[in-house]
Parts: sequence; C-alpha cells; structure tokens
Amino acid sequence: MESFKEWKKSKIAKGEWLSNEEYRIKKDLERKKELELELEKINSRLNLKSHNILQEDFEEFYKKEIEDSKKRKRSVSPERENKKRKQIKREIILDTETTGLGNSDKIVEISMLEMVDGIKTGRRYHKFINPEINITKKAQEIHKITNEKLKDCCKFKEIAEEVIKFIGNATIIAHNATFDRRMLNNELRECGWEKYPKERFIDTLEISRYLFPKEKNNQDALCSRFNIENHNRTTTGIHSAAEDTALLFLVYKELEKILQEKELTPYDFIKSEVV
Repeated sequence: MESFKEWKKSKIAKGEWLSNEEYRIKKDLERKKELELELEKINSRLNLKSHNILQEDFEEFYKKEIEDSKKRKRSVSPERENKKRKQIKREIILDTETTGLGNSDKIVEISMLEMVDGIKTGRRYHKFINPEINITKKAQEIHKITNEKLKDCCKFKEIAEEVIKFIGNATIIAHNATFDRRMLNNELRECGWEKYPKERFIDTLEISRYLFPKEKNNQDALCSRFNIENHNRTTTGIHSAAEDTALLFLVYKELEKILQEKELTPYDFIKSEVV
C-alpha cells in the first residue's frame, strides 16, 4: 500500500499538491460561491421586504450552515455563530438628480442598489419624480430631464415610505454624500418623516480625496483611474442616477481594495453628526 509520503510526492510531481495557504484560498472561493448562490435564492423571495426580514433569512441560512458543519464533525461555538451574524452588512448605493443645488430644490430622479456583505443582490429601486417646481437650466444641461417628461410621474410624498422601506437599516453609500443626504432629508422632512443622520452615510468622495489628495476625484475621474467603462457619460455628458449607482458600485469595490491594503475600511470614514 502506498505510504502518505509516496502519495504526497506523486501529487507534487503532478502539480496537484496544495500548500496550506493555497488550500485555504481554494476553500474560501468555494465558500464565496456558496454564499452567492444562497443570496440568489434569498433575492428571489424578496420584493420590498424590510431589513429585519432579510436578517431573518440570513439567520435561517446560518442555522443551516451550523447544522451542516456538525454533520462534518466540526464544532461551531455560540461565539463564532454570533460573530458571523455581526459580519453581515447591508449597504445601499444611492444617487439622485435634482432641480438644482439649493435647499429649496427637489429630487427628480432617485436610484438605489442593494448589497449584502459586498455582493449585489439584484434588488434595485428607481423612480423619476415630479418635483412640482421648475428644473433650473443648469440642472437640465447635466441630466437632460425636463418638467414635461416628469409631469405624469409620482410625487416624492407618494413614494417616501417605499424609499424608507428599501433603505431599511442599511448603510447608505453616495458620492458627495453631503449633497444627496441634504436633498433626501429635505424631501423626507416635507413629508413628516425623520431625517437620516450623518453616521448612516459613507462618502466615496471623501474616501477618494483621502487616497488621491492631489488628483481629480469626481466619478468620471475615478472611473477612468480604475478602468471602469464609462462611455455614455463621457461622450454625452448626461448624468443618470440609475447609471451612476451602477458605476459607483464598481468604484466602491476598487476603493475598498485600496483601503484594505492600508488596513482600513470605508467604515473608518463615517462621521457623527456635529452637535
């Protein structure tokens, strides 16, 4: 019978032997694929469920994972189970287009994209909104949205609850988050809803300025820096909230990689409300 040493030697000769690190990476990739498949199953059952319902789905998933691990004769302590649950993070990529830049201006387009543990779930929210005020000429030049196009669209007060439910307890990610937060909070205040505090937002513009202090850090510049296809914006100059959330997701993932090399995360840049 072939000894272990002989078996290992034959594996090395065939290039089939994996080091401990290579074996760990292989298992991590297999686990990631399992998670992505599970997310797809969960997403198929989601419509506009709240974050609490999403959390219940994941708790059910982790319960199954623990049972499976016991079958494989691996012990999972309560501490490890709690740690896994705490690691689940839900994030919303947000972008808006508006009638202008002032405090009295209104949102004309809102787009949101959901991520769970850094993976897009496929859930999106997108609406064009009738602002009930005139869009400034400068704003129209940027997003090419006109009052005529929006005359039959919903008003923000009609979708405010939908927006809040979609966001749930997620962290909100936006480029120049100060602006999007102000516009969103102005709309919510008019509808009688509470505003979102500063600590609910991650600003990719602030992160970019930290990482590239001497460079341009608008979204077009970042797409160019990270070789992200941005043909429509660069050729037409038209800004679209729907397109910008898709692009910002890719930018955000690149920023995360660079921060990881510096032993940082986007959450290190969250700031509390100034009292």
